[in-house]
Amino acid sequence: MDRNASEPVSHALLFAGLVLVTVIFGLAFAHVMELPGKLRLDGPTWLTIQQNLYIGFGPLAAVVEPLGVVLTWLLAWRLRRRRGFATAVAAALCVSLGLIEWALIVAPMNTRLNGWTTTTLPADWTACRDQWEFGHLLHAILFGAAFCLLASMPAGVASTTGYPSRSGRSPGRPSEIDA
Repeated sequence: MDRNASEPVSHALLFAGLVLVTVIFGLAFAHVMELPGKLRLDGPTWLTIQQNLYIGFGPLAAVVEPLGVVLTWLLAWRLRRRRGFATAVAAALCVSLGLIEWALIVAPMNTRLNGWTTTTLPADWTACRDQWEFGHLLHAILFGAAFCLLASMPAGVASTTGYPSRSGRSPGRPSEIDA
């Protein structure tokens, strides 16, 4: 397949990956913005918020986040030996680490606190809260980095422009002889 024929696919992967990473970054950043206020709450109030406010986050993120990881890696694979490859790999590593970090740090706390009620809140509830809250902070940092990496990719990232052709000239640039 001609490399130029694959450019629309790479552009579509970049766009779709950027949209999905932006959604997850937005969800994680919402947690970051709530952090100062939530650290001031007493246990029962914090738990009530946890068990009621975020009911829509999980179902959306369960689909969007893994798909964003897959699309970002597909973009990196499509850009191999092309401009933008290193940036795409860095973004893919960020989203992969973000998902792993969430699974190892945040998800166990979700499972733990879902079994609590305001009357059965354990004495060490603040340790769970802190792990959950700061786990989301780290998650936001990783997805924010991926967002910045993907957003910084130039519009023509999927093109072959800038790499020498077999003749030794860069495609799209006339040589001094041609001028």
